[in-house]
Amino acid sequence: MPSAETKVAYPVLAVGNFDGVHLGHQAILKHVVRRAKEVGGTAIAMIFDPHPVKVLFPDRPLFLLTSLQQKARLMEALGIDRLLCLPFTLEFSEQKPTEFIENILHQAIRAQEVYIGRNFAFGHGREGTAEDLRRIGQSLGMEVSIIEPVLVNGIMVSSSRIRRLLLEGQVADAASLLGRPYELEGIVIHGNRRGRFLGFPTANLKPPQELIPKPGVYAVQVFKGGSAQEQVGPLVAVAYIGSRPTFGERDQTIEVHLFQYEGELYQQWLRVVFLERVRDEMVFEGPEELSRQIKKDVALAQVIHEEIARTGRFKASKPG
Repeated sequence: MPSAETKVAYPVLAVGNFDGVHLGHQAILKHVVRRAKEVGGTAIAMIFDPHPVKVLFPDRPLFLLTSLQQKARLMEALGIDRLLCLPFTLEFSEQKPTEFIENILHQAIRAQEVYIGRNFAFGHGREGTAEDLRRIGQSLGMEVSIIEPVLVNGIMVSSSRIRRLLLEGQVADAASLLGRPYELEGIVIHGNRRGRFLGFPTANLKPPQELIPKPGVYAVQVFKGGSAQEQVGPLVAVAYIGSRPTFGERDQTIEVHLFQYEGELYQQWLRVVFLERVRDEMVFEGPEELSRQIKKDVALAQVIHEEIARTGRFKASKPG
């Protein structure tokens, strides 16, 4: 529970899950940052962890778009001063909407202004609506602003839509809704060195808990190193996601082949940025045929990288 003893100047608050920190979320957060600067206040984002769906519906699969660390980094880049992460439990979910507003937003945080999305719901059984928060908040002296959804090519930006696009392998279309390319990060683990045998050595990424795009081959950029100060990149690369069916394997793997890098990557932290899909996962008759296809994949990915370097953008068709 937030403590009222931790006082900050004129708290301006955004409330939500903000999974993906997509264009819709960014619109809310930018309002908060701008308003906090205008009044000399503090821009705060309140999120819930774990995601409420994981607590309320533990049997329902939910792969998130961003880890807590990624979310914090993205919000800091937007100008958020403080990230307030509330532990979400079954007990917490039993609160009535009025209790959440009065006990947390008003008494604990002492929010002066609150910004939420039009579809925001809260309280037990998601009983509270955005309009309820505005009405009750104003009676307590809080100004509540409801931000309308963001549309891209007539399509409403949402985390669920972005998840569907990624599961379909449409990483460029997902990027158009995120406002940046989708990325995964993790540590490099030992592989079976089959890529080196095929002539294309790869770094094997430990599968993250976040959503992994549809199996296939992708043109990617790679950043090496955990902190912003230590990072090296972007390094041009091609990534393979799949179970290596040519060799009869089943476990999903994420392998990255860097075009011009000779150093050791084992136990290094990598951030893989997905730019464009190259092809679907395929089954080959043997290593020779696979090696020939990888050579084609690398050549096509190189063309994609050169186009991005020349134009400064990646391709994205109209989201469907």
